[in-house]
Amino acid sequence: MWEEKDRASVGYNEDMFEGDAPSDEAPQAAPSQSDDQALALLERQLAPGEQLLWQGRPLKLHGPRSGMQKLFAAVFLGFACFWEVNALQALFVGGLFGIIFPLFGIPFILVGLKLFFPGLGAGSRLRQTVYGITTRRAITVSRGRVTAWDLDAVASVEKFYHKDGTGDLVLSNGQVEHYWHNGHSHTRAVTLTFYGLADVDAAEAALRSR
Repeated sequence: MWEEKDRASVGYNEDMFEGDAPSDEAPQAAPSQSDDQALALLERQLAPGEQLLWQGRPLKLHGPRSGMQKLFAAVFLGFACFWEVNALQALFVGGLFGIIFPLFGIPFILVGLKLFFPGLGAGSRLRQTVYGITTRRAITVSRGRVTAWDLDAVASVEKFYHKDGTGDLVLSNGQVEHYWHNGHSHTRAVTLTFYGLADVDAAEAALRSR
């Protein structure tokens, strides 16, 4: 099933439960409402005769993987911090700019931190995310958004192992998408990723067993 690379469509997205996210203060010892909601939404996707072979949740989100991604995140965060340090000097000058300049740099620092440490503040997202592999499809549910790929459209599978024992499972359909960045057109592979799995090998085994 990994050889078919010319499928025009591989799945769908479905937005549900918008604005109905449970509180982040759910007890850690028992499944929270968001856990139950995500799992229920996954089970709702099963068509007649379709069986759920494997399900899992992300345990942790990791930082940038490639050297180029790490370099970009470091440069972005470094520049944002440099700007903020210099902008803070404007406080001694006073006036409107003395207030605006430091405030302007704060969002960029937050973005830089998120690029380098994507797990920061991700507790709610982790609890509202669940992955599933059925006899027909690979499905992700995250914050009420459902993405499903037909397994016959999967062209390749990659696994990435992290030092903490978790792993990412990356599915590709052999297609690329175009995007615009810094005045230039770029392309990247179309992928569906299961992040931070406790047992990425088990997920892959289920994917290939159907």
